[in-house]
Amino acid sequence: MTLLGLDLSLRASAAVAVPLDWDGDWSRVRSCIAGENLRKHASDAERARRTETIAARLVGFARTAGATHAFVEGYAYGLGTAAHALGELGGVVRLELVRAGLVLHTVPMNTARKLLLGRCPREGAKVAVAEALRAAGGRLETLDEYDAMAVANWGLSELGGYCFGQVAA
Repeated sequence: MTLLGLDLSLRASAAVAVPLDWDGDWSRVRSCIAGENLRKHASDAERARRTETIAARLVGFARTAGATHAFVEGYAYGLGTAAHALGELGGVVRLELVRAGLVLHTVPMNTARKLLLGRCPREGAKVAVAEALRAAGGRLETLDEYDAMAVANWGLSELGGYCFGQVAA
């Protein structure tokens, strides 16, 4: 069984695929970035196509990786900019993952970070996640990929796979 961890954004959605039996072997972790910058005054059609393109790329990655479960970062309700567009993206991606036959799970990002770090810092949480996973041998390239791995790590803990965890502070 392989699971997918997703950190969604319009410019750089990140996905990581991790086999349940990976046992900390980072060479078995695959990642994908999907997103697109649009001009400031892009049309509604261009924005809709971007959403469709991101969803198609993530579903294609899930299929290639043989993923059966998708763990998706929950919505950040406090986000002031483009929250509606991110919500639209999340809805389309979730729908397409379900249509592709994946079992869908929503992960509260603070909970995923707390599992990994022991507590969730108020500032610099993405950097703290990346540092913790790099210290554990992680070889991903972007902070978004590390956040997707934190989501996948939570999924691994739920499904009984090898995961990284700290005692809550």
